[in-house]
Amino acid sequence: MSKIVNGELTKVGLLSLLAATVLLVVWGLAIAAWGYAAIILPALALTFSALAVLVFITRG
Repeated sequence: MSKIVNGELTKVGLLSLLAATVLLVVWGLAIAAWGYAAIILPALALTFSALAVLVFITRG
């Protein structure tokens, strides 16, 4: 049974690594195409989402 669980974790880990790699490649291509705006816009979106998560956590 443990071999099946370890195999599933390996698949999930490999899929996560592949997704992160694809995301970084697409982001790199966006930076090459649009320049500085492709760096700033995700940072602005993450700032708002981080603030929303902090407000959600502190409200209980």
